[in-house]
Amino acid sequence: MRTPSGLYFVSFTICAVLCLATSGAGCSLQSEDEQPGDLEEVVEASDQIKVLIIDGVNNHDWENTTAATVATLEQTGRFTVDVSTSPNKRAPREEWEGWRPAFFDYDVVISDFNEDCAEEGGCEPLWPSETMADFERYVREGGGFVSIHAADNHGAGWPEYNKMIGLGGWGGRKAGVSGYLLRLIDGEWVATSPDEGISGEHGPQREFLVIHDKPSHPILEGLPPEWMHATDELYSSLRGPAENIEVLAHSFSLYTNENEPVYMLIPYGEGMVFHIALGHYNDESEPAGVAVGCVGYQTILARGTEYVATGEVTIGIPSAFPTAETSSVVAPDELVW
Repeated sequence: MRTPSGLYFVSFTICAVLCLATSGAGCSLQSEDEQPGDLEEVVEASDQIKVLIIDGVNNHDWENTTAATVATLEQTGRFTVDVSTSPNKRAPREEWEGWRPAFFDYDVVISDFNEDCAEEGGCEPLWPSETMADFERYVREGGGFVSIHAADNHGAGWPEYNKMIGLGGWGGRKAGVSGYLLRLIDGEWVATSPDEGISGEHGPQREFLVIHDKPSHPILEGLPPEWMHATDELYSSLRGPAENIEVLAHSFSLYTNENEPVYMLIPYGEGMVFHIALGHYNDESEPAGVAVGCVGYQTILARGTEYVATGEVTIGIPSAFPTAETSSVVAPDELVW
C-alpha cells in the first residue's frame, strides 16, 4: 500500500495493530514454522473487506482526502486499504495507457479522482479506454463503488460512469446535454429540468443539517434521523441520467433554495454504487479538513463502503456521533468505534 501523507496521519501502522482476542481454535492445524495465533490472524484477515482507493488528479487536496479516508476505514478494523495513484495530469499518454488498476482484486473501489477540468466544454478523459472498460466491467459484474465528493465531477463525457453515479457536476456538464436535476417534489425525488439550469454549484462553506430520507436503510439504521454536518461544501444542482437513484439523505441548499441529495445508492448491473456528495478538502479554503473529520461523515462513509461491498452493515456507531444541534469532529485516526 502506498502510504500517503496527511494532516491526520502520524502512522498508518497503528491502525494495523488490532487488539482482538484470540480463541486458540484450530491450533492443531499449525505447522512447525507457525507461531501461536498465526491461524487466527489468517482467519481475521480473510474477514477484512479489501478496498482500493483511486486518486492522483483532482481539483481538491486529494492527498489529504485519501489519508483521511484510509484512516477512517482502517480505524474501524473492518477494512484493508490499498491506493492506486494515477500518473499526474500532464504525464505522457503512454504513461497513462500503462495505468491499469487491478479492480478485480478488491471488494470495493473508492474514487477521489476527477480530471481537474476547468474548460467550458469539458476535457478529454485522462483514463485510458482499457481502464474505463475494466472499471465498467468490474462494477457491472458485482463490484462495489464509492464516489466521494469531487469524484462526481469526473467523466462528464463517459456515459457509463454517469449512469453509475446517477448525478454529476462541473467538468463540462450542461443543460440540454447532460441529463436531469433531481428535485424533491411533494415528498418524491423527481428527475426534472433537462434543458435548463446549472450543472453543479455550491454556496459558501458552512455547517448544515443532514436529513435521512431512508432512516431504516442498513447504512442509516440506528443513527439520528437528522444531524449537523461540520463545515463543508453542499453540492447543488448536480445533473445526470438520474436513473434508479435511491436517495438516502439530503440537505437544504441556501444557494438554490432546494433540497439537494447528499447520499445516494445506484445499482449498476450486478454492482452497487454509493455516491457521497460530501467530503470537501482543500487546505487553502477549509479549516483543518473538518468535513472529512466529521464523525457523521466518517460513520456513513464506513458503513456505506461496507454495504456496497457485502450487502450488509456490521459497523457500529461512534459515541461521538453528532446531534441535530451540534456537529462533531474527530481526527479519523483517533475516532473510537
